[in-house]
Amino acid sequence: MMLPTNNLVFLLSPVGTFELIGGVIALVSIAAIASWSYNVFFHPLSNYPGPRLAAATRLWYAWHCANGTLPFAIHELHLRYGDVVRVAPDELSYIHPDGWNEIYGHRPGKSEIPKDPSFYSSALSSPEGVFRAPRDRHGYIRRQMSHGFSEKSMREQEDTIRHYADLMISYLSTQANGPKENVVDFTRWYNYFTFDVMGQLVFGESFNCLLSSDFHPWVSIIFDSIRYNVFVRCTQFWPWLSPVIRRFIPKSFQRRKLEQQALSREKANYRKTIHDGRNDLVANLLKPDSGVTDPEYQSTVQTLIVAGSETTASLLCGVTFHLLNNPEILEKAVKEARSEFDSADKISFVSVNKLHYLLACLNEALRVYPPVADGFPRNTGSNVELINGQPVPQNTAIRMTHWATYRSPRNFVRPNEYLPERWLGNTPGFENDHKNALQPFHVGPRNCIGRNLAYMEMRLLLALVLWNFDLQLCPASKDWDKQRVYNLWEKPELKVKVLPRKL
Repeated sequence: MMLPTNNLVFLLSPVGTFELIGGVIALVSIAAIASWSYNVFFHPLSNYPGPRLAAATRLWYAWHCANGTLPFAIHELHLRYGDVVRVAPDELSYIHPDGWNEIYGHRPGKSEIPKDPSFYSSALSSPEGVFRAPRDRHGYIRRQMSHGFSEKSMREQEDTIRHYADLMISYLSTQANGPKENVVDFTRWYNYFTFDVMGQLVFGESFNCLLSSDFHPWVSIIFDSIRYNVFVRCTQFWPWLSPVIRRFIPKSFQRRKLEQQALSREKANYRKTIHDGRNDLVANLLKPDSGVTDPEYQSTVQTLIVAGSETTASLLCGVTFHLLNNPEILEKAVKEARSEFDSADKISFVSVNKLHYLLACLNEALRVYPPVADGFPRNTGSNVELINGQPVPQNTAIRMTHWATYRSPRNFVRPNEYLPERWLGNTPGFENDHKNALQPFHVGPRNCIGRNLAYMEMRLLLALVLWNFDLQLCPASKDWDKQRVYNLWEKPELKVKVLPRKL
């Protein structure tokens, strides 16, 4: 039916246009208010504690996510509301130690709680790799990888890891004894070490960061993309935003991202050409009868490189900063290493097991500076789950937030202090600590397969550094730990004065 002429003229007039726009705005506003009111007062999660803004809309969550403050904001909510808090209309955060097994653990007779699709977006990682694969394929790929991460395999990789540790020690020695200012940015050099190690163990060749004293282009793009990935993650809450955000991404960055993907395929394919019988982290994936598809292999090796490099480097930075910020603790760690070994040549994967205080320093660094400060949400999907003694309705994202869990006075005495003694058995004053709250490598069928490798790298390199050098934190890095989190820490320079050891 045609509109009457006078109505058509009215709509096309300025007054009619403004009224039409006003009507649309009014309808959208009414719909938004209705949605927010429902989320706050009538939603199945309305009985869970939390700020009303977070309950009403994802804006609170997205704001803190985009500003790199989400783990800290969630921590403040837990301090106010307790063990469980509503951080979004459809998401709950937990800090009680039991939450680890209830959310992420093995569930005999039941399937695992699936990963939250809005977090594990296809824009951030490939669905074929071990990180995002469905349960059956994840289990299969992981079994194929397990031999490469076994204790026997780790011992076989010791010479490789020691080679790159010695390269870093050699550089530090040159700086310590050189005529120029002996200040080293440990943030860069720990990353050089871990990326070179993982490049060798996964791609069959290092990135040569230690030798070139610079990041390989493949590595550089990872750091450049950290914030972008978080912005993409936020657009999952409002799909119409995605094309808008992408318009603001520099074409140069998009080009570099494509170059990195091409280089990844090139390096992954190069590893396929090596047939020297090496028993590295991906050898089993490349066997003709492995049953692992090429897309699964390509995605998995990229995940291994990033997960095995950046997180280990972050922890090494964190423990170094906290040691240098606490001279008495540093003195104990140095004394232990130097009294146990009369030669650096005697420091090995096996012998570092004697350094109990060093291990306590690493564990305490994992608590106060976890490499992953945020959390990895799961989603109840079509099920109602019992978490923390309360039923959680369908289609709810649930998570343990590392930072909030480890900094909670409900779990640890003096939670904001760096106190390695809490990990030394029955040290007085820490009897009420919930040690099982610390799960930086996660629990359950999807826990971190590289835990043993990470500990071996960190214990070996840190022991060598403390045995060989005297270290002093530069004033410019006194607030190094004041950082933002974009899934990974946005780490500034960690400037350390490196001196030859006195005794």
